[in-house]
Parts: sequence; C-alpha cells; structure tokens
Amino acid sequence: MQKIATLVSSKKFFYGVVALLVIQALWIALSGRYPMAFDEDFHLGIIRLYARHISPFWVTQPTHSDMFGAVYRDPSYLYHYLMSFPYRLISLFVHGQTGQVMALRLVNIAMFATSLPLLRRLLLHTGASRTLAHIVLAFFVLLPITPFLAAQINYDNLFVPLVALVLLLAVRFNNELARYGRLNIKLFAVLAVTCLLASLVKYAFLPVFIALVLYEAVLFYYYLGRKRKFWKTVWFGLTLISRRMRWLLIGLLLVSSVLFVERYGVNLARYHEPVPDCVQVLSIQRCSSYAPWLRDYIFASQKGQNLHGPLGFTNDWLYGMWFRTFFAVDGPGTNFETRGPLLLPGLSAIVLFAGGLLALIVKFREVSRRYNRLEIYLLIVVTGWYVALLWFDEYKSYLHAGMPVAINGRYLLPVLVPLMVLLAMGYSEVLRRHDSIKAVIVCAGLLCFLWGGGVLTFILRSRDAWYWPNTPMTSMNESLQRGLYHVVPGANNPIQFLR
Repeated sequence: MQKIATLVSSKKFFYGVVALLVIQALWIALSGRYPMAFDEDFHLGIIRLYARHISPFWVTQPTHSDMFGAVYRDPSYLYHYLMSFPYRLISLFVHGQTGQVMALRLVNIAMFATSLPLLRRLLLHTGASRTLAHIVLAFFVLLPITPFLAAQINYDNLFVPLVALVLLLAVRFNNELARYGRLNIKLFAVLAVTCLLASLVKYAFLPVFIALVLYEAVLFYYYLGRKRKFWKTVWFGLTLISRRMRWLLIGLLLVSSVLFVERYGVNLARYHEPVPDCVQVLSIQRCSSYAPWLRDYIFASQKGQNLHGPLGFTNDWLYGMWFRTFFAVDGPGTNFETRGPLLLPGLSAIVLFAGGLLALIVKFREVSRRYNRLEIYLLIVVTGWYVALLWFDEYKSYLHAGMPVAINGRYLLPVLVPLMVLLAMGYSEVLRRHDSIKAVIVCAGLLCFLWGGGVLTFILRSRDAWYWPNTPMTSMNESLQRGLYHVVPGANNPIQFLR
C-alpha cells in the first residue's frame, strides 16, 4: 500500500495524468470530423474573421458575419483574436480546411493541458497532499467531457487554464497578505490584469471576477482595516518594485482596462447589458442567421404556460449537467446525434459526488482546520458563486425559451477541480483512521472511470458518420468497439439514460 501511495504522489504519476489527457484528446481530434459538437464552426469562423482584420475592434458588424451573432459587440473575443495569429501562420503552409482544423485542434489541446500543472499547484496550496491532488486530477481527465472538449477548437480551452491561473495568483497574494500583513503590489497588478483579460476570453469569467473582488475586499478589511495602515502597506509594496516594473505594470493595467471598458463599459452604456442580446445590436432578420438566437426565439414564440418552478428546473438542470458531462455527441453533420453515458462511470460519479458532499458537510469544521483555511474559503466562494450564477442564467433562459436550453457539463469544468478537491477532503476526514477503506474507494472509483470513461465513451458511443472519412482512425475505432463491446457494461445500449 505504501509503495502505491509513493507512486501516486510522484511527479511521474502526474506526468502520466497529463499524458493521458493529451493522448485521449489527440485520439478524439484525429477521429472526429469537423465540425464537432461544441461550436467548432462558430469559433473557427470568427477566428477567420479576425485573421483578415489586424485590430481587435470593429466599427460595425463585419460583412457576412451575422451567423456568428453580434460579433462587433461580443465581449468574448480575445480567444478568437489571439488564435487568428497561429491561424494566419498555419494558412500560409496548409491550404486545406482539414489540415488547418487539425493544426488548430493541436493548439487547443496544448492550451488545455497547461491547466493541469496550474491546477496541481493550486491544490497543493490548499494543503492537499500530492497523493490527493494527483488522484483528483486523474478523475478529472477521465471525465468523458474533459478530453472531448480539449480536442476541439473552443474558447473554453483557454478559459479553463485562465481560471486556474487566476485562482493560483489569488492564493499566492492572499498568503502573503495573511502572513506578513502587506500587499504584494506586483502580484496584485498581475492578478488584476489577468482577471480583466480573462473576462474578454469568455464572459462567464465575470462571476469568478465578482467573487474574487468580494473575497479580497473582506480580506483587506480584516488584515488592513485601518485606512492609514492600508495606504502605508500600499506605499511599502510600491517601494519593493523597480521603476521599470512599475511602468510596465501600469501599462498592462491601462491596456487591459481599456479593452475591458471598450466592451463591457460601452455595452452597459449603450445597451444597458454587459452582454447584450443579439437583437439589441442587430435586427431580428439579421439575428435569425445566428442559430442559437433563432432556436431560443422560436422556442419562446411557441412556449406554453406550464413551466416548472425553480425546484423543478433544478432537477432538470442537475440531470442535464450530469448527462452532458458523461455523454457522447456528434456535430451538425448528424444533427448533433447524442448517445448516453456508459453505466460504470456515469453511476459511480453520482455515488462519489453524493458521498463526498455529505462528508464535506459533516466534516467541514475539520476540513477548514486541517487544510489551509484561506484557500478552502476562496475555493468555496468562487465555486459556489460561479455555480449559482450559472444556474440563475440558465433558469432565465428556461423562462424565456419555455424549455431547458444550453445546459452543458463543460460549463462546470473551470470550477470542477476545486469542487472535486473539496469533496475529496471530506472523504479524507471521514476516513482519516481507515486508510484501507479509503484506498478501496479510490481504486473502485478509478476502475469505474477507466472502465468506460474518458476517451472510451467517445470510442464506444461513436459511429462511422462521426469520423473523418477515409482515415485509419475509422478502422481503429471500429476494432476497439468490437473488442470492448461485450466487456464494458452498457456499451450495447447507446440510448441509455436518454430522456
């Protein structure tokens, strides 16, 4: 048992987890034809718009871009603008769409993979052992949605590592504040710049931003409550930074603030919404070219009066989040053909989540004492606020459209590892004197996730129409399907758990 624990805590095991993510994502990227389900055509289309436009700003809606919504006022643009530069380089040497898509998918896999070292360092800052951190990350990369998202051209592949980076920066800043009672101005400025820019990658970062501001305000009041002490620590922090660094940080803050205000500030002033609806910016006729808007518009025009209340919607929301974390889905080529989760990973996740949540509630006082309290509270505040606002936003969409729309497990990925480590800490405290039971639960859970989770969900649930045509990956997927069909529970029932 000790040898296994030593192996799991080693850097070799962590590197194996990273390799497992990359291999799974590569398999899906090489197998799945373009466009895959998570809006690949949308993201690549906007990347191509920016590749023909050197500035990140638009004076009016770009020509032939209505199918992407109100592009020129969309605050979630920084991923597309940044990705337009590797696309420009790739397009010089690769002229076919297939090759360009594959190259951009590789860039996205690399971006997503950077989240794992950041998340590992974040978990270690909470006081979690390397063994616990590595186990949590192993479960994370074995979620079917994780490699499936990483394999696609999607702004979430930059968003996930940015959230991890922001939390890591906040943890380091808070540690210095609590330990020495002073502000690390350099670290605070880097954190502020990262938050402002992350908000421009995806507007869903705003809940994280708000939660951080509230949390830091409480810490400032607690450790630096007196005004004289506050300004004294600010001045002392500035003296620790060289003049060149001060001007660099001021420049970065100025640029990131201008970019932030240009989208969110102007949108609030002009449309009274930080993220305006398409029809607030363009006409109904033009917005009808944008499929998500048109879908909600048609649903809203046909909706009845028999809508669920918050509790009924929560039931649908929890099911949808679970289902779309463990499902398999194709893109528009098959009208988003959907296949249900496999039995062992899907059901074991429910059991592990429920048990971990109960353990965390029962042993929360012990968890907050044994681990680093500031970091635990930070993860709880950010995760809780993010999930609450995600639920609220999707409930508003439900009331508007008259049916659940856009409920997807990938929206939870930015805060899923912090949530998982909190649940794991609850288990660890409940079973503190029972290492053998703890080992059995971990091994059983990992076995269930390995036995149909990760890339195996894609392999066992996909079919020829989902693959690139005339490639060796088709026959390789088919061979694996035949070999695993009778040994993976639920593999013979592709519509399992579908409502």
